[in-house]
Amino acid sequence: MPARTYVSLVFLLTLTVGVVPATAQEWPQTWQEMNEFRAGPTPYEPLMEFWYELDAMSELVHMEPLTETLQGRALPLIVISEPAITTPQDALRSGKTIVLLAPSVHGGEVSPKESVQLVARELVGGELRPLLEDVIVLALPLVNPDGGEVRRRTNEAGFDMNRDYLKMESQEIQALVTKVMNEWTPDIHVDGHHGGSPPYVITYQGTLNPAADAELRAYPYERIFPLIREAVEAEDYRSFDYSGVRTQDGVRGWGSTSVEPRKHHVYTGLTNSIGILLETPSNTHRVMRDGTVQEIPIEERYYHQIRGGVIATSTILRAAAEQREEIRAVTSGARARAIAAGMSGGDPIVLDYELGSRGTEPVWMPDAEAPGGYSLQDVPVYLKWTPTRTTTRPVGYLIPPSMAAIVPLLLDHDIAVYRLFDEVSVEAEVYYATSVRRDNYFQGHYLQSVDVVKESEQVDAGEGWFWIPTAQSRANLISYLMEPETDDNLITWGWTDHLLQVTPQSVDAAMAQMLGATDPTTLSDQQRATMRTRAEAMMNRRQRVPMMRVVEHPRLPAVRVESFNAHERNRFYRVR
Repeated sequence: MPARTYVSLVFLLTLTVGVVPATAQEWPQTWQEMNEFRAGPTPYEPLMEFWYELDAMSELVHMEPLTETLQGRALPLIVISEPAITTPQDALRSGKTIVLLAPSVHGGEVSPKESVQLVARELVGGELRPLLEDVIVLALPLVNPDGGEVRRRTNEAGFDMNRDYLKMESQEIQALVTKVMNEWTPDIHVDGHHGGSPPYVITYQGTLNPAADAELRAYPYERIFPLIREAVEAEDYRSFDYSGVRTQDGVRGWGSTSVEPRKHHVYTGLTNSIGILLETPSNTHRVMRDGTVQEIPIEERYYHQIRGGVIATSTILRAAAEQREEIRAVTSGARARAIAAGMSGGDPIVLDYELGSRGTEPVWMPDAEAPGGYSLQDVPVYLKWTPTRTTTRPVGYLIPPSMAAIVPLLLDHDIAVYRLFDEVSVEAEVYYATSVRRDNYFQGHYLQSVDVVKESEQVDAGEGWFWIPTAQSRANLISYLMEPETDDNLITWGWTDHLLQVTPQSVDAAMAQMLGATDPTTLSDQQRATMRTRAEAMMNRRQRVPMMRVVEHPRLPAVRVESFNAHERNRFYRVR
């Protein structure tokens, strides 16, 4: 494919994105357009200049602050709607589909922030504007301004923020969850990244974790992703599921990465919104309409990455408008089903799951012998996550005052918490940890996991204990956090480290731990024998997990918890 000039690139955008030359004087150009799509990622300052100018020029654009990064960069929320809407309450009352565009949480994955600009301009003054009759669009310029400026995956604090949605230690994700996801309650979340595999121009994934609502998980695969495939094929591209070549049980196929809810598009599903991950590959190659694979010149590849994001995002917005009633029904239905499940309890909730094939499908796979380096092959697609172990859902969880530090986190997740103001005895299922393991160091934590046994017993809960009912729209998230055997829970991220001690790997290791700096040769045989007995007891001890399951509705003397103020997050109102 011959190299294009800047003029021809703009002409191509005119035909396919809808940017009309006559409007070039009216609406701001992106930094990419001004630099022929060949000057590398847009820096923060010109990126924000575009957004501020778009806001100043259109009454349809509303901007409000979310937070400020550690390096002092503003992170605003942009609301695009017609008529203009400035509050989440008005957005919810409108009945329109609410779509969140959250690009470039990884600072080195840059093309999503470029695509969102082009789509936003089309919503304000181009061919996408009619969609605003049925859609309200929320957008961030980019989720990671500090990392984006130096093309670093993490934010300034060192967090991979797409692994931060459960613990919310980064101020960017904490603001995104509490001020946008909780308040505006988007029906669709679009999480923009820079991955996947060529020769696809765009790859995508919905919430695949089986702990999320089944209808919600199925919706993008049945109603949105087929539309993306049609749209990209109309422009001599191809798209497919994220992410790339994967070998499972010795069989080469195509598959995904892991699906823990610490990730945005998985967390979204557990909060009963449609999560969509978009990943734009490197675009080194392109599949043409005639089935040939052509190499893309290096200087044009960034344009094609941006273009893939524009096609996919525009298609999602069109689907959001055309399927407005169906989408609102599926998200509202998922929330209602979660509340009902928590109220009645007893239905299965997922603890473990495994990856398998959803079937054999034609996929463009790397092939050194094929023209262009890729060939269409029928391979298994490993994208089906199936539960292997479940437990029954309780109607709520009791936690002692020693776990009070998690209450602000739960409130940030929009989970209602109650506090007991009198003593009560409750029949509960109690977990005892028979082994506590320190797994690996990640995101500033030594991740932990446990082996447990469950017993029914009478729990005497005193004044100051906390009650988390599962009859909430966040019921699936509540159980994922509270059940000690899931792969992403409060124990995983260290919230019980002060209560659950890591089990020594052997009796000798336990003895060494007790000895500390003491020379064991200075001990008598009797002392060593006594110490070994104590070490064996340490190895065999059971530790009570401080999240207790209640399976029948109790009568509790409790009141709703609210944060005392923003500066004393561990202090709570109690009203008698």
